[in-house]
Amino acid sequence: MKYFVFSIDDGTIYDKKVIDIFNRYDIEATFNLNSGLQDFVWYKSDKPVRRLKLEENKEIYQGHEVASHSLTHPYLTMCPDDVTYHEVKDDLDNLKQIFDQDIVSFAFPFEDFNEQKINFIAQISPLIDIRVSEIDTSFKFPSDRWHIKITSWNIDDALEKVEAFLKDKTAQLFVFVAHSYDFEFDNTYHKLEKLCQIIKNSDEVKIITMKELAKLLP
Repeated sequence: MKYFVFSIDDGTIYDKKVIDIFNRYDIEATFNLNSGLQDFVWYKSDKPVRRLKLEENKEIYQGHEVASHSLTHPYLTMCPDDVTYHEVKDDLDNLKQIFDQDIVSFAFPFEDFNEQKINFIAQISPLIDIRVSEIDTSFKFPSDRWHIKITSWNIDDALEKVEAFLKDKTAQLFVFVAHSYDFEFDNTYHKLEKLCQIIKNSDEVKIITMKELAKLLP
């Protein structure tokens, strides 16, 4: 059996469109949210990107895994440990209260992580898995659940790599990471839908969340 994970970052208003696609294909994804940035607006080039008010939109995530992406999306390797503690613990506590569920998965913000921070976060939290910002195209399981890497974070790249993933008899894992606003700004929702169709049409692939992946790892 091969495994595929959809992992979507940041909790923007465009999650609604992405979730509509996932729900249409009965796909359970992992959404990595920042509870300290609700309704926050920033700009990608000249386009505004608005975060969701999670309390008012929690029902859209029903049927999907909610995971932590830190409280305010900082560069954690530049934060002292006391700040890291609050960035992780406060986000976990807030998300647990909002969604009334235990939050057990974490994804580092930005392309920013190191071993010291991985070990620190694992020790101070009830997490069972951590996603790091590093690309691994081997299609193999990570060595442990604290170093889950990314296979692709671009939809065109993912569509190209998934063909090799399906053909590779030894392939085990594909982790696709994205921001929902990329599909909006690049007008590529149809490509996400194509990826969903490809994966759902394969009898060899099981779609799982990050917390389900963690249960398969040491």
